[in-house]
Amino acid sequence: MLRFLIAVCLAAGACGAAAADGDDDQNARYRSSLMVATVLEKIRQEYVDPDEVNYHKLTYSALEGMMSSLDPYCEFLDPRRYEEMRHDTEGEFGGLGIYIGVQNRALVINMPIEGGPAFRAGVMPGDWIVKINGQSTKGLSLNEAIRLLRGKTGEPITLVLFRPAGNETKEVTLTREIISVPTIRGTRVLNADRDDADKIGYLRITQFGDKTLDEFNQAMKVLLDKGRGGGIKALVLDLRNNPGGLLEVAVQVAGKFTPEGTVIVTTEGRVGANRVAAHQARGREHWLQLPLVVLINRHSASGAEIVAGSLKDLRRAILIGETSYGKGSVQTVQPLDPSLNPPVALRLTTARYYTPSHNPINKVGIAPDIEMPVTPEQERAILRKQNLYLLGADERRQLDAVRDEQLDRAVTVLRGVLLFNRRRAQLHAAASPSWN
Repeated sequence: MLRFLIAVCLAAGACGAAAADGDDDQNARYRSSLMVATVLEKIRQEYVDPDEVNYHKLTYSALEGMMSSLDPYCEFLDPRRYEEMRHDTEGEFGGLGIYIGVQNRALVINMPIEGGPAFRAGVMPGDWIVKINGQSTKGLSLNEAIRLLRGKTGEPITLVLFRPAGNETKEVTLTREIISVPTIRGTRVLNADRDDADKIGYLRITQFGDKTLDEFNQAMKVLLDKGRGGGIKALVLDLRNNPGGLLEVAVQVAGKFTPEGTVIVTTEGRVGANRVAAHQARGREHWLQLPLVVLINRHSASGAEIVAGSLKDLRRAILIGETSYGKGSVQTVQPLDPSLNPPVALRLTTARYYTPSHNPINKVGIAPDIEMPVTPEQERAILRKQNLYLLGADERRQLDAVRDEQLDRAVTVLRGVLLFNRRRAQLHAAASPSWN
């Protein structure tokens, strides 16, 4: 009887939704719904260990499998994962300090969060997680892996990592802790120690979260304020290793360098608000004349690619580094039923990003204007040097001689731009008529 009710409910919902789609699609939905209900009931009734199965557990597992079959970014958010996700965007959560994803069926570290346990242990972008506390990650869904990695703060966890760049495997033991994520790092004047009127500022965004825009505005005020040692004439915006984050925050950051109303990115999907949406620059304060270089690398993704791609298309910045990751899809978090307690949701890919020139980002990435690849060893050294305050005296001395060639090139380019602008202004002044 229960099996009949489940099948009828599922099929009825499918039939109602499919009325406009044709009989073939309607029949396919009916058969699929019936198959799911039949399998669910058969497992519930006949599986050898009845204590291991119940409708709640089976339904969650089915939804996890369904979502993971779509793309690496789709996810069923059970109550625990849904709560964790909300803490993530607020900028503080418990864990190891890593962003993970799935590439070619391998569990991959997209980025260690600077200052977190994984970063301090030398974990790098691109490392594969082979085992978690002795359990192989082969076949694990992203959701299952996150569950294993997360836990109570203060608890140790052992990972076996494989680094493709060096073809090496190592084991690390980390301790879970509260991860605080400041999103603006390294704000400074690069040539502050020189007698140079053309001051060049530097600002690095590690991700786009709830607090990023406020942190960004405050950092820019410091850089632009002559009275506080700033007074910059140009800026290096470093988006290397930035995994993205909140779409609207990325749009607002890019919009600070373009006129109000400028289209920064469009999203195109299938239904509703996601069908075609243009996201525009907003706000009163814009720095339209500030020469700008944006640094990107192969780990710059999503929101970082929106900023870089828009500023490149609009001829507002020069991009230096490597072609970015190519994550140009929109995920929306959709609670399933407000009456459920605790709540659950889907993280579903509903649209794709396009730059102002309607160039795709997904699986393509943003190509720099000046290509400057670095080796994995150089990449690791640069990332460590950006966080000298976390290192011991010996490692600091070892990194003294390391040059960030991409940043050096950015400074050289901006000096050239500033020189050109100054010469052009002088020529314009000389050609203007005198009324004395």
